Parts: sequence; structure tokens; C-alpha cells
Amino acid sequence: MEKNRARARSILMDAAKSAGILTAATGLSLLFDRLGFTHANIIMVYILGVVLISVAASHRACSLIAAAASVIIFNFLFTEPRFTLTAYEPGYPVTFVVMFLTAYITGTLALRYKEQAARAEQNAREKEEAAVLARSEQLRADLLRTISHDLRTPLTTISGNASSLLSNGDKFDEETRRQLCSDIYDDSLWLVSLVENLLSATRIEEGRMALRPSAELLSDIVEEAVRHGERAAASHTLRVDCGDELLLVKADARLIVQVIVNLIDNAAKYTPAGSTITVTAGRRGEMAEVSVADDGPGIPDGEKALIFDKFYHGANPVRDDRRSLGLGLYLCKAIVEAHGGSIRVEDNRPKGAVFRFTLPLEEVTLHE
Repeated sequence: MEKNRARARSILMDAAKSAGILTAATGLSLLFDRLGFTHANIIMVYILGVVLISVAASHRACSLIAAAASVIIFNFLFTEPRFTLTAYEPGYPVTFVVMFLTAYITGTLALRYKEQAARAEQNAREKEEAAVLARSEQLRADLLRTISHDLRTPLTTISGNASSLLSNGDKFDEETRRQLCSDIYDDSLWLVSLVENLLSATRIEEGRMALRPSAELLSDIVEEAVRHGERAAASHTLRVDCGDELLLVKADARLIVQVIVNLIDNAAKYTPAGSTITVTAGRRGEMAEVSVADDGPGIPDGEKALIFDKFYHGANPVRDDRRSLGLGLYLCKAIVEAHGGSIRVEDNRPKGAVFRFTLPLEEVTLHE
């Protein structure tokens, strides 16, 4: 039933388009006739009208009906005797036939070109979808290989340390047991962080990263992120400066915490132990700005434009033996831009790198 209704609507739309175009062609032809144009010029107007109908309408019969209607209208309005369907001049029947055939053939060719263009567009779309699917499959395969490689080290460490504790725990002194437990805990936290980044990346790829923005104190977000990032930066000096001004931002606090934690973790990975990591928050014009700076080796200029790309690792060596998946900064960029902000990396002075990102400020309305 619904299919029949859709077909009826399509037919009515084509009829309305055809009637409109023929009416416009007739109006233009009447103007040409009044200006003294020859019948050949008027016939060309109707042929053009049939071509336009063939392009605008979706049914092939429209060009046939339009060609026949054009001949009838031309005969009725522009041949002697006017306003009848007869013609005094003996050559007009041939003119009508030629006009009909020319209009119909031209309209049919226009319709054929239209269908060919539609098929070509569909083929191009199918090829593009196939290419996207192939890229997705390749990315999935690359990601699986990368994950398999990067999970091996922490899982091996966890299983080895756990096995040592189970087999020889009573023979170890307290300090050794504490160190083994600490190593297991560190590796498990790294795995949790990796899985969270993978889940976030999957949501972004599938368009399912739903923001739940609300008015949040920027200092509270920074303090929570620093608490989460302290363990990753345990061998560094971690400083926080949120200033004296209380800034409200419109943000999904959970996701912004993830951004700051990723930036702290990134700074800790690529700087030597003992380096200083400074998290700063404040106002920058009409936006709030958060920065995470370090005094490590810095980032080469050639890498600054690539560092937020997915799976990009950079040339600087990682401080420990865990190779990054290259998702942390990619996620930071996606999350910040989804909030309407921007993120960039600059050189820190006198050395190191500083990541800065902005967030929209929340307007405070005072009620009297």
C-alpha cells in the first residue's frame, strides 16, 4: 500500500513538473510570437521544454507525452487557423511529425544521459563505500596486530610476577613482595588505560561519542585528572596551577579528565625521570585554556602537525619498554573539538613541549 502511494505521489510530481515547464515554454513562445519570431524559434522552445521535462521527471513516459502535447499546443496556438487543431498549409503535418520526433528523441537522449549519470554516481558511491570498508578492515587488522604486540609485554609481566608470588611468595622479603605487587598494579593500570582509549576510539569511529556537557568548575576537573595521573607521573615532579579565578566551563567532565590524564601520561612517557610536568588552567579571551607542559626533550617541528594523527608514535623513545598505541593524543583532539575547543602543541621555554587546549566558558546568569 505504501509503495503504491509513493508511486502515485511520484506520478503526480512528474505531472506537475511537466505542466509547469510546458506552461513556461508556452508563455515564452507567445512572447516570441508577439515579437515577430519565426515558427522555427518557437518549435525550438518546445523542444527545449521536452528536454527539461525529461531531466526533471523520473518516468520515461513523460517525454513522450510532453512531445505530443508540444505539437498539439503549437498547432492550436501558432498555426493558421489559430485556436483549432487544423492547419491550412500543406507542409505543416510534416512539420508536426518532425517536431514530435525531434522533441521525443532529444528528450529520450536527455533521459538516457540522466540515467547514465545516476548509474555512474551510484557506482562511484559503491566504490567509495568499498574503499572505506577496505580501509576500515586494514585499520582493524593493523590495530589488532598493534594490540597483540603491545599487550604481550604487560601481560607477560603480570603473569610472571603473579606466578612468582604464588610459587615463592613465602620466600620473598616484604620489600620484594611489595615491589612485585606494585609492578602488577602498574601494568594492570596501563592495560585499563589502553582499553579505555580503545573503547573511546571505537565510539568516535562509529559516531557514538555522546557528550553530556554541564557547568563544571575547571579547577575541579583539573584536580581530579591530576589525582588519576599522579601514578603515571610518580617518577616526575607534578605541579598544578589553576590560578585564583573560579572558571565555569561547559564540558563533559569525565571526557575532559581523560584528556588531561592522557596528556600527563604522554608527558611522563616521553620525558626522563625527574622531569617537571606542570598543569595550568586559566582564561584565554572568551575561552578557558588548560595546558600540560614538560621540560623534556621537546617535539621536533616536523612532528607537530602529525602528532594528533591516529596510531602516530613519534620519533622520541618511550621512557619505559611499553610502546604507545598512538591513540592518546588522537582522542584528546577528538574530544576537545567535540566540545567546540581546539588543541595544539608548542615548544616550552627554555626546553620541552606544552600542550594547550581550550573549552567554552559557561555563562553565569544571576537571578535577582
